[in-house]
Amino acid sequence: TRQRVEKFKTGFYYIAKKANVPIIMFTLNFKSKEILISNPFYTTNDMKADFNFIESFFDGVEGKVKELSFYKN
Repeated sequence: TRQRVEKFKTGFYYIAKKANVPIIMFTLNFKSKEILISNPFYTTNDMKADFNFIESFFDGVEGKVKELSFYKN
């Protein structure tokens, strides 16, 4: 990302929901030098719970520029 964000945009979520396709999440953790790929995740009828799950997948992952990394509040 080019700037730090406090929450994710939602377009990808609505596209996946409407197309009935899974979301596959992917991280590059520069601190631990790990790549992590999620299992396919299908959206539910509870958007808030879905985003809590999605955000928890990325929480604590340190990007190349640490100051721009996503951390769940």
